Amino acid sequence: MNPMTPMPSESNASAVPESPRRTFLARVLALGATIGLSAFPRPASAGSTGDLVHLLDDEPWMSRLTGTSRVIFHSHLPTDGLAITWARTFLETQKNVYKKQDKDSSVVVGLNGRSIGLFFNDAMWAKYPIGQTMTMTGTQNPNGPLGSDFVAQLAGRGVIFLVCQNSLNAAGSRFLAEPARSDAAQRTSFAEEAKANLLPNVEVVPAMVATLQQAQDRGCRYIYAGG
Repeated sequence: MNPMTPMPSESNASAVPESPRRTFLARVLALGATIGLSAFPRPASAGSTGDLVHLLDDEPWMSRLTGTSRVIFHSHLPTDGLAITWARTFLETQKNVYKKQDKDSSVVVGLNGRSIGLFFNDAMWAKYPIGQTMTMTGTQNPNGPLGSDFVAQLAGRGVIFLVCQNSLNAAGSRFLAEPARSDAAQRTSFAEEAKANLLPNVEVVPAMVATLQQAQDRGCRYIYAGG
């Protein structure tokens, strides 16, 4: 700098225009100071109650998610009842290998699509081609009282069984024999009959696609039990 050139006065320096980027950042910082950090939402951690924002989609089964280990086994295909079998395997492994009690785990089995036939009682299996539709043999539900009774046994250990209402509504188009599948009245009648003849301990949820998201929001690990 030329020694003869006068230094800019303090008033002149302040008059130098700020860059657009600096001005924008200053406004953002000012806005943050004005509204406070508490105005920004914080993600709720799974299992916490103090910070968990009340959710309008709460359903009764959600209150039973109390275990520290949480998992939901889901399938829309029969796969020989793999979702139910894996629920049992999970609890047995927790018990025998990791020495945990059943209450330490929250296990959910959610079925939709053709797999919901695994939740129909023996009366439905005997009356309609349930097993045939799911490429399974026999006229009795293998998970029901006259089979392995896995559903009742696992429900007694705290497993939550959920079936999709949307899939129940569409069940007639899958499980009725032809030509009844094309009859709207018979499809409606079948849906009502199927819902009334679910195995004990099976709960109906509006849509499995929403339930899977709700379960994961509450800390459940998602495992797809299908081929």
